[in-house]
Amino acid sequence: MQIFNDLVPATEYSAVALGFFDGIHSGHKAVIKQAVKCKKNGLTPTLLTYSKKPRDVISKGESDYLESNNHKIKQLENVGIERLYIIDFEEIMSLSPQEFVEKILVEKLKAKKVFCGFNYHFGKGGKATGVELEEICRSYGIKAVVVPPVIIDGGVVSSTRIRHLLNEGNVKEANALLGYKFGIETQVVHGNHIGKGLGFPTINQQAEKGVMLPKFGVYASIVTVEGNRYCGVTNVGVKPTVGDYAPLYETWMPKYKGDDIYGKTIKVELVDFIRPEKKFASFQELKENVIENAQQALEIVKL
Repeated sequence: MQIFNDLVPATEYSAVALGFFDGIHSGHKAVIKQAVKCKKNGLTPTLLTYSKKPRDVISKGESDYLESNNHKIKQLENVGIERLYIIDFEEIMSLSPQEFVEKILVEKLKAKKVFCGFNYHFGKGGKATGVELEEICRSYGIKAVVVPPVIIDGGVVSSTRIRHLLNEGNVKEANALLGYKFGIETQVVHGNHIGKGLGFPTINQQAEKGVMLPKFGVYASIVTVEGNRYCGVTNVGVKPTVGDYAPLYETWMPKYKGDDIYGKTIKVELVDFIRPEKKFASFQELKENVIENAQQALEIVKL
């Protein structure tokens, strides 16, 4: 996949998916896959997105996203996107709807087909909708399609709905909407080694800057180490019993017997919520709870 941080002109006709795509959830994939399908018609599957959420640019705010940029890129490549534009929203925010279609979709991306979600807005002030996109594109010989929402469990799949579920700790339902398991994939760092001293050596991963955290607590998880998958019990939070207050993922794999994995990049996927984070009166009480939670995790995650 080719990745561009500015509007390098395309050399081939393309099918373009439009949107910010905060987490490539099932609703987003429905839009993106329409562009990918056009590969069979000789169009290059292309996605145009932004380095920051348009709302953050306008409000000069900072949002936490559903997934890291690296994870988003991997997902897009796996789905079949071949040309990915991640540009600064400031580059196009002052363009009128007509100018956006002409200067960006026609002149830069050589679009022949364009796809967007049901709630897509574009043009100066975000006042134009998918209906206007269809109309303007038609005048340039481009077929624009507004993809209907994906409905799961009676509700529209959206980033807002997924965020709400994660804030409640309902990672199981959030995963169903995402189409993948929420979690972290980063380097293992050294902790205070208290777990090892208590008989359950843990791996620590610092929370990724700019990526939202689920409700603090203990989760059953799946941990992938060099291609092998293990059941894990993961605490997401600040370890109040120990006195650490920097958010991190701390995971124990009760059946892992391998080598030291400090410094390696490990994938931890949250499967189900076990209990909220709490402060224990002693390390012995902490140890007893971790062992109990690990047994619960083993019953949930059957590998």
